[in-house]
Amino acid sequence: MRLLDFKQKFSKFNVIKYQDIKNHYLEINQPQLSLWKKKGHIKSVRKGMYVLSDIDVDILLLANEMNDSYISMEFALSYYQIIPEITPSITCISNNRSESVVNEFGNFYYHKVTPKLFLGFVLLESSKKEKRFIRIAEKEKALFDLIYFRDDLKNEKDFHSLRLNIEKIDLKKMKKYIELVNAPQIKKRLNNFLKYLDALI
Repeated sequence: MRLLDFKQKFSKFNVIKYQDIKNHYLEINQPQLSLWKKKGHIKSVRKGMYVLSDIDVDILLLANEMNDSYISMEFALSYYQIIPEITPSITCISNNRSESVVNEFGNFYYHKVTPKLFLGFVLLESSKKEKRFIRIAEKEKALFDLIYFRDDLKNEKDFHSLRLNIEKIDLKKMKKYIELVNAPQIKKRLNNFLKYLDALI
């Protein structure tokens, strides 16, 4: 592998995966990749995934790519200004596995859901990568996901502590998501939250 060819081939990629390299070169030259990383030509974002050091990485797109996921929970709610806090970590819902990934671009937290709950997200066009789209939860799904995974949020007092700025929330969407849940305790939390939102709106 030659560096110039590598850069030209992957210059428009946000993340370069092992499979991308193998598809182009038919093999993985790990010693070469390690040398380029040592010299600062590429950066490792997690095992088997790299970015070119001289490109502008879209961090939100990176969150989707490192683990098959969409952005949700605290980060999405902060993005929509539903919660007042600025959330430095990127919280995601995964179609793959639960894990945390820490690299120089930030902290990324993934929560796995069953396939039937991997829904309720929209596509947001990347401002850094042409014709690329970021998966991010709709407002209702971000709220649903938060209560689904935060078992410390159970009653009106807990919900009030979130200091939610609720505008134009579709409670019918929330109800449809809740109908997909089988676990009794989680369903109870979500129904309590739905009642809380209904009283606010």
